[in-house]
Amino acid sequence: MDARNVRIGETGLEQLIQWLRQTGKPQSLEALTERYVAILRELVQVEEVS
Repeated sequence: MDARNVRIGETGLEQLIQWLRQTGKPQSLEALTERYVAILRELVQVEEVS
């Protein structure tokens, strides 16, 4: 991969924090990881379409 093509964009952390607050209870590391990966997938798909 050429470093010139790498762009730093949205990290999804804001969305992960919002989701965690909405659940209203502590989540396991596994649940957090699964949700974060799902958020990142969504962001990549949006970026590819743009």
